[in-house]
Amino acid sequence: MAGLIPKTSGSVVIGGRDKMVRGLDLATGKLRWSFATRARVDSSPAIAGDRVVVGGGDGRVYVLDLASGKKIWEFEAGAGFTASPAIAGGRIVIGDADGRVYAIG
Repeated sequence: MAGLIPKTSGSVVIGGRDKMVRGLDLATGKLRWSFATRARVDSSPAIAGDRVVVGGGDGRVYVLDLASGKKIWEFEAGAGFTASPAIAGGRIVIGDADGRVYAIG
C-alpha cells in the first residue's frame, strides 16, 4: 500500500458515492479538504505532482489542487466515469461508461 501513495504529498485522496472527493492527511487521517461533484465518484483519484485527477459519475473529469482541493480544470464528456485515470507523458487517459477512451493533454 505504501508504494501507491506519493511520500512527498502527505495526502490520501478518495472519492465517494456521496458525490464528494476528499483529501486526508496521511499521518492523522484528518480531513484537509473536500470537493463536491454533481454525482457519485466511483473512480479512484490519481495524484500527479501537486494535482489530483478524478472522473465523476456526472461525466466530468476534474483536476484539483492537491493542497487545497480547489478545482483547477474540468472536462465534460457526457457519459459518466467509473474508470480511474492514468497519467503519463503529460496526458490524462480515462475511459467513460459508453466505452470511449479519452487522452487529454
